[in-house]
Amino acid sequence: MLAIIAAFFPVGRILLATGFWLVTPGYLLERQVLAARPHWLFRIVLWNGLGLSIVPLLYLWITTVGAALSVSFLIAGAVGLTGVALRAAWHDLATVQVRPSATTWLLIGVLAIAAWLRAVQIADLALPAWVDPVHHALMVRVAAETGRAPWTLTPYLPVVEMPYHWGYHVLIAAAWHLGGGDLSAMLLWSGQLLNWLQGVVAAAFALLCWRRPLAAVIAATIVSCISWMPAYYVSWGRYTQLSGLLQLGALAISWQQWLHAEDRRERIGWLILSVAMIAGLSLVHMRMFIFSGALIVAQSIVWALPQSRHTIGTRAIQAVGAGLAAVALTAPWWVLLIRRILLPVVAGTQSLTESGSYVQLNLDLMWVEPNRWLVALALVSAAIGIARRQLATVVLLFWVGSLAVLTNPWLVSYLTPSIGLVALISGIVQRRWVMSSVGVLFLAINPATVRLPFLWLLPVDIVAISLFLPVSNMIGGGVALIWPNHRWWRIGGTLALTALTLWGAGQQRTIVNPVTVLATAADRAALTWIAEHTPPTARFLINAAPWLPGMARGADGGWWILPLTGRWTSTPPVLFIYGDASTVQAAQQRSQHIIDFGNGQPVDLSHLVATEQIDYIYTSPAGPLRPEHFAHHDGYEAVFARDGIVIYRVLANRQGSGAPTSGGRAVSETQFLRIGKLLLH
Repeated sequence: MLAIIAAFFPVGRILLATGFWLVTPGYLLERQVLAARPHWLFRIVLWNGLGLSIVPLLYLWITTVGAALSVSFLIAGAVGLTGVALRAAWHDLATVQVRPSATTWLLIGVLAIAAWLRAVQIADLALPAWVDPVHHALMVRVAAETGRAPWTLTPYLPVVEMPYHWGYHVLIAAAWHLGGGDLSAMLLWSGQLLNWLQGVVAAAFALLCWRRPLAAVIAATIVSCISWMPAYYVSWGRYTQLSGLLQLGALAISWQQWLHAEDRRERIGWLILSVAMIAGLSLVHMRMFIFSGALIVAQSIVWALPQSRHTIGTRAIQAVGAGLAAVALTAPWWVLLIRRILLPVVAGTQSLTESGSYVQLNLDLMWVEPNRWLVALALVSAAIGIARRQLATVVLLFWVGSLAVLTNPWLVSYLTPSIGLVALISGIVQRRWVMSSVGVLFLAINPATVRLPFLWLLPVDIVAISLFLPVSNMIGGGVALIWPNHRWWRIGGTLALTALTLWGAGQQRTIVNPVTVLATAADRAALTWIAEHTPPTARFLINAAPWLPGMARGADGGWWILPLTGRWTSTPPVLFIYGDASTVQAAQQRSQHIIDFGNGQPVDLSHLVATEQIDYIYTSPAGPLRPEHFAHHDGYEAVFARDGIVIYRVLANRQGSGAPTSGGRAVSETQFLRIGKLLLH
């Protein structure tokens, strides 16, 4: 009934369609392979992680065999899955006899506040913020139009076999087919749904580690309402990382359950789910794929400590088999990555290393309020966990430590001498010369002899903005360990937690950074006008601003012209860097001309307009191309104007006439004649 009511509203349809592909395939698979039903929190996270894996795997193999997923096939499949899922849910719910506990109601309350908060945070956004959503929108558009994985972006961009993760995009494309509506709204609301689900993941992960419901409530409260991450992700549009974090939590659950499962059928079932999510993670977010690998290694090492050699060997063989199965499931994707990334590295035309500010820790991200207090509480909780000999503490510390080493490889040269010294002493005492030799080798790897380079795939900032998951988990466990049993203390603690939740929610209502908001309501109206009143072949000169080395970004809503209307823009989405060298260089030069023009450097815009065959110029107060630069030149006609956004049409018979150079100066008569000759040619 709620679904039928929600379907009458555009936002409701978006949330229903996204939730359908997130939940339904995973629910049916989990129900099929597991005999015993795990905790309901675990199940929800598993469904989402599996949905984010199954749908991309389907697109992967459809693309590999040269077929395409049509809209009618997706709709028919959704109807069939709905019927099967409703029938299964009808039988499953008939067996539920558990009454919700007080902590369950408290968790539901926290998640309800978080849902309101995620809606409020985007209330004033006309379009998703910052850089990433622009190319996310383009990839979703391509996936929706082709019915395939968006490896190739033609005809919008000359990019073929793009080695950029795309699992999130195909799921949103499938949801867009079901929910319909505006693509930008689909990105915004589905992104906030993924953000809201981080609270559910945090709760399930804490329950997995500590087996205390209170730890789940505390972790969910921190992630949903107190910590600025992941709520701040909306300022960047980091929807792919949110998806990867959902899968990371689901994989942690399935891997832990597989390690501790005693029944053979249960072990096989959990291993099947783990294989599916390992495969899916490599399609959705490669960094989270590596992060989850570090987590399951930490879980495995801690689990193995009291086990026999035979048990460890058996599980190790099964784990290797699971990894090989995941690679086999995604073999076409790995072949593409090897061909486009690893082979150029071997040939010396590309590099996996990076330096400079890209790999340096941004302290503003690390210590964004209230991170100082949260990290301090996490350290105190870690001390409590160590004092209580909690294995969960060891797993979390091992995981965070391994992430620090992965993103700071130079730390290895400081760790190996300690390991080498222990091995050398142990070898001498036990007269094991092989161990002693290994110890000497490790001692030789030290800061004086080796300094490992940074990898561009693993910048340290990615760890900084992902710490909310282990930090909230550690705090939840620490609080649960010392939570008093006295009734009045528990009531007081509950009231304090509620007050803290409401305070945090109040602080986060306006969490979107205004600096990252590029588009306004006027930009949105301009995009609608462009879609309705310009030909599909129209070419737009738009504003540009510096971003990363070798890449410029748009400076206003004009950057959304390509993904939302399909029209060509002078500054394309940043995925253009995966094109051939000449195309990349041309795009960089176009954007740099606009940036130089804004900096007052001598730039002949008339020449740019003529050579690039520009039909329209998108101007705004937010960028170098401003309305006043073209208002008094008779070579341009204002065809749209609203709240500072003005679109000028380049007159066909005098294209480039009167175009300003830097500083707003008109071109000379000689320049005009030269432009005329270019047009004749």
